[in-house]
Amino acid sequence: MKCFDFKRRLALLKDGIMARGLDALLVTGGSNVSYLSGFTGHDSMLLITRRENHFITDSRYIEEAKNTVADFDIGLMKRSAYEAISGIAKKSRLKRIGFEAMDLSYGVAAKLTRLAGAAKFVPCIDMVEALRSIKDPDEIAMIKESVRLNRKIFGLIAGKVRPGVSERSIARKIESMYLEAGARAAFDPIIAAGKNASKPHAVPGDTRIGKNSFVMVDMGARLGNYCSDLTRMVEVGRVKNRYRKVLSIVMAAREKAIAAVRPGAKLSDIDAAGRGHIEREGFGKYFGHSLGHGVGIDVHEKPTISAMSEGITAAGMVFT
Repeated sequence: MKCFDFKRRLALLKDGIMARGLDALLVTGGSNVSYLSGFTGHDSMLLITRRENHFITDSRYIEEAKNTVADFDIGLMKRSAYEAISGIAKKSRLKRIGFEAMDLSYGVAAKLTRLAGAAKFVPCIDMVEALRSIKDPDEIAMIKESVRLNRKIFGLIAGKVRPGVSERSIARKIESMYLEAGARAAFDPIIAAGKNASKPHAVPGDTRIGKNSFVMVDMGARLGNYCSDLTRMVEVGRVKNRYRKVLSIVMAAREKAIAAVRPGAKLSDIDAAGRGHIEREGFGKYFGHSLGHGVGIDVHEKPTISAMSEGITAAGMVFT
């Protein structure tokens, strides 16, 4: 595993905590816990105050946490997370504690508020995710390794996409090849043959690949906790010219979008560069999703590249 600068990440988060007038942030999203501490287990959370870093987990993961997590006070949930968090809040006299509103349920937040004495829990969005959207050189290197592996396995799997083979068998083969390479699937591989190829998130089934058709292959590897994401259309036999035309329009739109990428560009302008070409060619009504999304610890993360996106690009962002 790369030696990430967790102290720097925590320092940046503490700047955000102070800027929002908070005394602490409760981090419950698994990917965010991993990003800030390096821990890759489950059922753990962080309580980051302006001066202290608390790592809270249960008996199943306490030993691993003590062996792998540095710069945190490791706490064991003896009875419940509620008790552990409220105990720290009272001891440290915390007044305003942010929580990850997109991860922690309303019911849990309400119960914490009842148990934490004078502390008030404040909903927060994207505090850690905003930091994660800017990758450091080690993260970029790991994503590149994941991309290289993904492309290599796609090259091997493309030769197995042939008439008579089922969608499900190709998907299972991809998963086994990831495992053999020391990785795992970042998401369930999507293999969509024939009419199914128009469904972006089709579920591989018993449909068999036919002659003279397209097969959509959507696959991603998780290597060293970082993801890759690749979608390709595989041509089996001879495909009708009108389908080739549509594919050429999509490829041209992709190149126009890539040409619009630079630090400081509006995310919505990148989307418009690709979407605009598809619309001008008469296929705009079929493009119902966003143009792209960030990739990192999660296969879908910040930034989102869509017509509704309000942000701008920055050096270090990685997205499809």
